[in-house]
Amino acid sequence: MKARIPKISGNDRKRMLSEVEIEVKKAWEKVEEEKTIDITRRVLKTIIYNLNTEYGYGIKRISRLFNSFTKMLEESSKDEVYWEHIDRVVVDKLGLPFERDYTNNGQVISESRLKLKEDKNG
Repeated sequence: MKARIPKISGNDRKRMLSEVEIEVKKAWEKVEEEKTIDITRRVLKTIIYNLNTEYGYGIKRISRLFNSFTKMLEESSKDEVYWEHIDRVVVDKLGLPFERDYTNNGQVISESRLKLKEDKNG
């Protein structure tokens, strides 16, 4: 018995590769999103722990703080220059050594990414 393997045309091959690329991209984005969620959760837990143990914050005070925090983050998606306003206080006024964030076409870009983009565009 002879096995017959159908030949794939060039167009079919390109279409299949394109579909595979799309699926791999979706899977990669899902993994990256899960990593971001995990890191965010761990950072917030550490902040809460420190606020409680070092500064005596109780559940009410921590809840108020994080409700305010959540509200501000929700507003950040509506304000195109939100992060630049935050940097004025945190970096300029308080003098904390954070990397600046800028807004470019509605997307937040860190100072280092902006420099990389400028270097590539030469």
